[in-house]
Amino acid sequence: MTEPTASPPPVKDFSRPHRQLQFRIDDDLFEAARALPGKTLARFAARFSDIDEKTPVDKQLDVFTEALGMVLLPESNACFQKRLDDLEKPIELEQASDVITWLLEEYGLRPTEPSSESSSGLPGPASGTNSTGEQQPQALIPATFQPTAS
Repeated sequence: MTEPTASPPPVKDFSRPHRQLQFRIDDDLFEAARALPGKTLARFAARFSDIDEKTPVDKQLDVFTEALGMVLLPESNACFQKRLDDLEKPIELEQASDVITWLLEEYGLRPTEPSSESSSGLPGPASGTNSTGEQQPQALIPATFQPTAS
């Protein structure tokens, strides 16, 4: 007589489906990673923790370009970076900010404070200038992001 063999315990599956993340700006289609490794996601979100309305636009641009390099697939990132400097087919800072905000949301992060409509994006031509004729444009995204409950 043989002893009954015990069946193996069930395996808990933590796999998740990941959908393709694509977006379009003008005629260019860009693709981001379907999912981010935990550490990359944390670094991606953390890049924005020290940006506020006093952050100079050049620092904001550095943050945007570094963050996009973490999530866009290589060909898409190269095209995006080129267009950030392209006078004939530009990507504006406000568009870059919109893309990053969307990507943060797609990766399961959400702002802990609502972003102010008046403090984000580049000011329009009717916004006026200061006494030197120069204006410091702003292209902010919300400063702090938290994981969403999924």
